[in-house]
This record gives sequence, C-alpha cells and structure tokens, in this order.
Amino acid sequence: MVDGNLRSSQVRALVRLVNEARELTEGRQTRVRHLLSGVFRILGAEAGAFVLERDFRPGGHGQFTAIVLEGWEGSALPALEALQRMGSDSNPAIRSLMERPSNPGAVITAMRQELVGDRTWYDAPYVEHFLYPSGLDDSVYSSRWSRLPGVVQCIGVYRGRGRHPFDAADRELLHLFHTEWGTLLGAPGITGDGAYGIRLSRRERQTLELLLAGLGDKQIAAQLGISRFTVNQYTKSIYRRFEVNSRVALIVRLLGGEVRDTPEARGDRC
Repeated sequence: MVDGNLRSSQVRALVRLVNEARELTEGRQTRVRHLLSGVFRILGAEAGAFVLERDFRPGGHGQFTAIVLEGWEGSALPALEALQRMGSDSNPAIRSLMERPSNPGAVITAMRQELVGDRTWYDAPYVEHFLYPSGLDDSVYSSRWSRLPGVVQCIGVYRGRGRHPFDAADRELLHLFHTEWGTLLGAPGITGDGAYGIRLSRRERQTLELLLAGLGDKQIAAQLGISRFTVNQYTKSIYRRFEVNSRVALIVRLLGGEVRDTPEARGDRC
C-alpha cells in the first residue's frame, strides 16, 4: 500500500477517535464499540461488522461470532442472518480472503473489486438473493490472523447501492487502523502456558488448538489417537480453566471479545 493515498482529514479523525477511546473508563467493550462505530463513520459506511471468524482458511466454510455490528437492522438484517446461516464463504469476496496465505499477526485489507470481479460477485447466490436486495453493495474487508489455526479478527464495511464506491484511501485507512491500533480491539489468540496465566498440559493445548480450528470431538479423537470420552474430559477441563461453558465463549475470551448470552454461546459444545 502507498501511504500517499491516505487522506489527511481521515487520518486526523482516526487519531482523534483512538485518543477518545483510550480515555474511556466504562470498560473494554465500550471502547471497542466506540472505536468501530467511529471507524465506520469516518469511512462513510452504512453498515459494518467486527467479528471473530473460525475455519478461515483455504477450503474452509467460515463461521463467525459477531462482536460489534452497525447498520444491520431493517432490510439489511436478512443479509446478516443469511451469512451466519450459509457460512462466510458464501460471500465471494470473503472466500477470496480465506484463500490467501497468511502468517500470525498479518493484516490483509482489500476492496471487494480487488478480491473478486463484478460477474463473480453479482452472480453469487448470497449477493444476488440477500446482500443486493438489502440495499448494500460495495465493501472493504480487513482480516488479522491469530496464532490459532483458522481463527481471525475480521472487519467489514459496506456502502449502499448507487453510492460512490470505496477507494484506495478508504482501504488504506482501514488497514492503518487494523495494523496500528488493532490490539485495542483485543489481541489475537494465545494458547498454551501464559494465556491468562493458565497453564495447560500438552494434551490440553493440542485439544484447545483443534477445538478452535473447528474440529468436533470425534475428529479430535481421531487426530490425537484418543477416545471421544477423553476428548470430552479435556474439553471440560479447558472450559473450567477459562471459566466458560462453550466453544464460542472460549474463542471470544481468547480473542478479547465479549461473551453474549445467545443460544449458540450457551450450546455450542460439539
């Protein structure tokens, strides 16, 4: 990216936003929401999302847990619900990001047009039947890979159909924010000794990595050469150590988000 594409007015607004967020005392989740809402506003987005993605890898399906959502009410709500139901890979731009090689800590930011051509975009069932009818169209995406296999922080911003599309300056501003101040949103996941001061056995660390990669008990048992009962015991021990009750809550805690009281958060124990 060429720094010359950045708009000085947007950069100044972003710096003010970050300073405001650092002065907030209401708690971390309030700071995260203030930051993301501000970034969406600076970029002129009509909708935006900050999510934690699982199974975000070549050939993966993509499953996300929403942390901050803006503008997804009304006619846009079916588009969000469809993406949750169909999987992130149903969005061809997100699928293109999933297929890119990356390293832990790497941030990749791209406009929709850089990820997928118009024909592929508008012919995709998700875009044709859900996103386009919602009135949303042009988009920019930024993904920050963690040390946990297939787990990333993702920010997506959208403008309405017929509005001026995002440009290189918008893309670079989002990239600047995610690269320089992304830790304010919550550091990418940490496993093993040292994570929240929690010490895990070798088998618990292996089980944790596979859990966060999206594998079920049967798959973990086959990969580690142990019984499903033993996997279940390791899983219960991990949940107990991190003081959570589900895989979703575990991911959100490790990646710094807020655990929401949803059916998924209460029941995802596969």
